[in-house]
Amino acid sequence: MKKFILVICILLSSLAMGIDQRPEQIKIYETEITNSKDRDETAVILKEYEDYFKNYLVSISSNESEVFYLGDQYFKERKYERAGQIFSSNINSARNLFGAGTSYRIIGDYEKAIDFYSVAISLDPTMQEAYFGRGLAYRDIGRYNKAIDDIQVYMNYTPKLEGYLALGDIYLAEKNINMAREILQDGRRKFPQSKEISTMLTSTYAR
Repeated sequence: MKKFILVICILLSSLAMGIDQRPEQIKIYETEITNSKDRDETAVILKEYEDYFKNYLVSISSNESEVFYLGDQYFKERKYERAGQIFSSNINSARNLFGAGTSYRIIGDYEKAIDFYSVAISLDPTMQEAYFGRGLAYRDIGRYNKAIDDIQVYMNYTPKLEGYLALGDIYLAEKNINMAREILQDGRRKFPQSKEISTMLTSTYAR
């Protein structure tokens, strides 16, 4: 599933600005924590940092764009738990809820990810990436029927390579080899240069 994580990370960051969104005081705290060699000193700095971060997050929680770009800052640094905390502070924005869902999915909190994706979809039923992300989360907890439903909604917009790969992967996971082969053959007709589809399709003949 690593390819699908990469795809959805790209989708999340595609609108983000390429500058550091952290306020100066948070940068200072994070530098001090990184450089501190004393355990007791680090604990004190961490406490101050967490208090400051919490208060700062409250102060920007009504600003959809500030929350998104700060969350994306940590997401791109692969600090997914922190990113999820930031994105989820703004619950009226589909893209922030999507960001929270993706962050929690990557760290393996699939139920929480599904909840955030579902609310994002309720706010914006056309957010196709949220169906894709939720489908992957359902797949990872073994709810294959729901996973297939969501990925198919995603594919209804425009059939995409990652959609064929996800469906093939889900059908293989539930040992429905015939459906996996059928989906992957269709994908190969549309994306004949895809090595990923060819590899996955070949694996269906070895089972």
